[in-house]
Amino acid sequence: MSSAASGPPGRPAGTLGRTLRTLADLAEIRGTAAEAADLRRAASAIDALSPAAAAALVQRARRDKLNNEPGITPTLHWRLRELAATDDELAITAARAAVPGLFRRILEARIVEPEEAVLLVRQLGILTFGELQLALENGRVQQTLGDGVDARLRQAAHAIEADTRTIPLGRARDILDTLSASITACSPAIDLLSVAGDARRFESLVSGLVLVARASDPSLAIDQLCSARGIDEVLHRSGRRAVVVAQQAEVDVRVAAPDEYGTVLFSATGARPHLHGMRARSGHLRLAPREEDLYAQAGLPFITPELREGTGEIEAAATGALPELVSRKDILGDLHMHTIYSDGTDTLDAMVAACCAIGYQYIAITDHSERAGASRTLSRRDLSRQRGEIDMIRERYPQIAILHGVEADIMPDGSLDFPDKILESLDIVLASLHDSARHDAKTLTRRCIQAIQHPLVTIVTHPANRLVGRRAGYPLDFDAVYAAAAETGTALEIDGAPSHLDLDGEHARQAIGAGVTLTIDSDCHRARTLERQMQLGIGTARRGWVEPRHVLNARPLNEVRAFIAAKRART
Repeated sequence: MSSAASGPPGRPAGTLGRTLRTLADLAEIRGTAAEAADLRRAASAIDALSPAAAAALVQRARRDKLNNEPGITPTLHWRLRELAATDDELAITAARAAVPGLFRRILEARIVEPEEAVLLVRQLGILTFGELQLALENGRVQQTLGDGVDARLRQAAHAIEADTRTIPLGRARDILDTLSASITACSPAIDLLSVAGDARRFESLVSGLVLVARASDPSLAIDQLCSARGIDEVLHRSGRRAVVVAQQAEVDVRVAAPDEYGTVLFSATGARPHLHGMRARSGHLRLAPREEDLYAQAGLPFITPELREGTGEIEAAATGALPELVSRKDILGDLHMHTIYSDGTDTLDAMVAACCAIGYQYIAITDHSERAGASRTLSRRDLSRQRGEIDMIRERYPQIAILHGVEADIMPDGSLDFPDKILESLDIVLASLHDSARHDAKTLTRRCIQAIQHPLVTIVTHPANRLVGRRAGYPLDFDAVYAAAAETGTALEIDGAPSHLDLDGEHARQAIGAGVTLTIDSDCHRARTLERQMQLGIGTARRGWVEPRHVLNARPLNEVRAFIAAKRART
């Protein structure tokens, strides 16, 4: 590289070389090795120039006169022009914005220097916060980068975690499913693609979006998938991994060869306590084409992803005590959905037609009662009109049983917002604690139990009334709620609406342990999401070790009717 040009006025001698090295580090974090090498060569060459020659070089870059300069690649030419026209820090800030989120955070906060960040990627393969946590836990950061970097990262870990964006499960699955379809369409080198991470385990809040692909030629697969429709930016790209931005979210896509796919998928699925337990049992995990092979190596049957939380599943597998989890094929009907009679977006006919297409044997139409806080509610007069429409629709759709019900609100005094005379005319009654009325835990629990004890209430829906990612559920005395539900023969719901997912897995497991019957419902407000929300509810139930025998709507219609009648027979 010959001499030629000056930078922005006032740039101190030697800063151009340092800036190019920082940009090279950021390029290496992105996985663009050729660009990083160009920038490092340029930095070394510029360091060898006199200040005047370096200034002349930048001046020529500003005038776009470097096209025939020896050693100036197009990428380097663009970088030098950028530096000639702007402040060095602005260029570094822009480049830092194009790396994976973890590195953006730790570099902006100056927790590590760029060259240290490069080592985290190059030597430890770290690209996500979860991987950083694991490397800190097992001492690899300390061994590779020394005590200083290890201490700084440990000290900052809590703040980094708090700053890490979580995504509600419903949104996460939408992003991953859409991107999966796009990658499959444009990547013939990939013959298998799976959702991994928190979303595969149906965590209600997902801390990292992960896909794992299988390909005989991983590098070719990476080339193909990075051009998938819907990818807005590639933040990192290497031979077997890409970190991309889709729908404003960062997605980690890993590509494994067939003989290691099972191990990569297993490791990417987590959760960390489960991974630790497996490693403690079987030692170092070997490469395996299937996850089943890894469990067999540990002397265990396959453990489904929803159970992999480190909450006794390994011990249960070792003793042959894993539950036979509920699955989609077990669900015979959906007992909670809404139509345009309240705040749904589809007609009663459209909801019934969609449920017939799904293959349900029975459903319950359960619009919001008149005191609910929904945008539209079902008046007493509308209830009678709806009954007449259901009677007509039953004739059009004889293949499915349609129960006429309502989702009644539990009032501040514990009563329901429809009188018993109306409720007893319905096939099924659901009760919901929508309005907290700013009550304390004791009062909320009393209201919930009062509804449970009402003989006409078959199901209490989304008992904690949480809003995923926005509001924690009510602080009920759940032991008391479970005891009342078990005693009275009242079902508690696992609500599949992505905003609820309530009961969650932990509470569902406690409920069945207390002898409670559960339902898994969609709580759908539109026909097109009936199946999706049921799947979310089933995944949540599986996290709670729920089996078909625990689920009311996994039973035939005559048993559902008998369950309702038995509750109503209580005095």
